[in-house]
Amino acid sequence: MNPKFNQKLFPLILTIVLLIQIPSYSCQNDPQYQTCSQPFQCGSLRELAYPFWGSNRPVSCGHPGFQINCQANVPFLNISSTSYRVLEVDNTARTLKVSREDLWDTICPLLLFNTTLNFSLFDFSSAANDQNITLYYGCGTVQVPIPTPSIPYQFNCNVNGSNSVSFYAAADASGPGNGVACSNNIYVPVNRTAARDLINPATASADLLRDALRSGFSIQWSAENDNCNSCARSGGLCGYNEDTAAFACYCTDRVHESTCDDSRPGNGT
Repeated sequence: MNPKFNQKLFPLILTIVLLIQIPSYSCQNDPQYQTCSQPFQCGSLRELAYPFWGSNRPVSCGHPGFQINCQANVPFLNISSTSYRVLEVDNTARTLKVSREDLWDTICPLLLFNTTLNFSLFDFSSAANDQNITLYYGCGTVQVPIPTPSIPYQFNCNVNGSNSVSFYAAADASGPGNGVACSNNIYVPVNRTAARDLINPATASADLLRDALRSGFSIQWSAENDNCNSCARSGGLCGYNEDTAAFACYCTDRVHESTCDDSRPGNGT
C-alpha cells in the first residue's frame, strides 16, 4: 500500500471518526421535555403525570396544588389543609377518588370539620352522584331504639377519656331526634352505594360506616385544562413555569407558553 495514499486519506478518515463521536445531545429533546416525559408511581397508582408531581418528578412537571406525597407506598394529596388518600386516578375524566385521612382509621376524629375543597382546583364530581352523610358528635348518653329510616344510627366515641354517644344520618335528615342534642356535626361525602346501605336499617352498622368512609368519594380537577389540551395536541407536555408562575408547554425544542406551534400567538420565549 502506498504510504502517500494513506496520508491523503487520513483527514477524511479523521473527520468521519469525529462525526461518529459527536455527543448525542445535539439530537436529544429539550431537557425539560425529557424530564417531564417520565411519569412516576406510588403504590397502586401508575403513570402519574401532569398535573401531579412528587418524588423525583419536580413541580415544573405538574401544578403546585397537585403534589403527591408518597408515604410507605400510600399516595396522599393535601387539599385545603386536609390530607386525603388518593385511591384512584382517571386521567381521561380528570377525576380522583379520595378518602379523608383523619377518618381512615377512626370514626371518632380529634378535630371535627366539614369536607371542603379548594374550588379553584377541585369540585365534587356530579357524574359520581356521591351523597353527603352527617356525623353527629357529643350527643350525651341517651339511648335510642333500633334505627329506622328517620332515626340515625348510633355509635360511641371516647373523647379525652369520656364516652360520648354519636350518630350518623343522611345529610337531609333533621337530626338524631327523640330530644337528643348534639354538640357538633360534620358532613362527609360517601359513594351512593355506601350511602344507600348506611340508611337501610337492615344493613346499617358502625362497621359499615367505617367501610363507607374508607371507600372515598370522587372529585374532579381543573388545572389549566384548556391550555393542557392545546399543548398536548401540538405534541407538547403540560407543566408549570416556576419563574412566571404560569402554565408552560414543554416541547422537543424548548419551552413554550401554550402550544408547540409557533404560528399561534402568545408562544415561545
